[in-house]
Amino acid sequence: MFAFALVVCLAGIFCLAPLALYLLWLAVLNKKRRPTVVPGGWDFAALCGGLSGFILFGGGLVLTLLQSNARYLFRRNLEALRAAWAEEQMAWLAVAAGYLFVVVGGGLFTLVLRRRSLVIYNVEPGAVEAAVAEVFDHMGKAVTRTGNLWSGPDPLFELEPFAAGKSVSLRWVSNDDRLFEEVTRHLRPAVADLAPAENPTARWLTTAAVGILVVVVFFVGVMATSLGAWR
Repeated sequence: MFAFALVVCLAGIFCLAPLALYLLWLAVLNKKRRPTVVPGGWDFAALCGGLSGFILFGGGLVLTLLQSNARYLFRRNLEALRAAWAEEQMAWLAVAAGYLFVVVGGGLFTLVLRRRSLVIYNVEPGAVEAAVAEVFDHMGKAVTRTGNLWSGPDPLFELEPFAAGKSVSLRWVSNDDRLFEEVTRHLRPAVADLAPAENPTARWLTTAAVGILVVVVFFVGVMATSLGAWR
């Protein structure tokens, strides 16, 4: 029972603490007096950081629990656990390596895809659309819009609004990287001049982050108490 409680506490701490920090980071972005433009790669990296506990610790825990010999840990039969590990360590190292390969490979692949994208926080989507149109007018490049897709005349990018979260994602689909860099250079100051949105998202995110941190502190307290009683 002690081992099970310890595993639950560790899972709660390592999985929830990074998530709380990520939510606090989002809350700070949504509290600023001006909209904030975040490169898509950095935005995805922050998301991965927030979910890192679930990806690494949670994934490792699931793989361990799927191993039938994990029952020795919960029974505190360390000798049997060592013997089982000696017999099957290569198989489980291969499984762990495969899991890490899938996670890291998938993350890197997504990071490359997100390299040509921007996320704009704390802004009304309509204001961003108007700012984008003004940027292209200033650059002397005609663009047309079909839904979220903007073309000129070939497809250039997609603007994906998230009205509830007061944010907009710009996903570049054209192969013209130089144009993307030029658009980004002009769009940053244009967005910075926009008024921030009436944004309740910051309060929601802060409340969620504080609630999660309270749960983390609870797990730390339970683990400390359990360790003290076990000794």
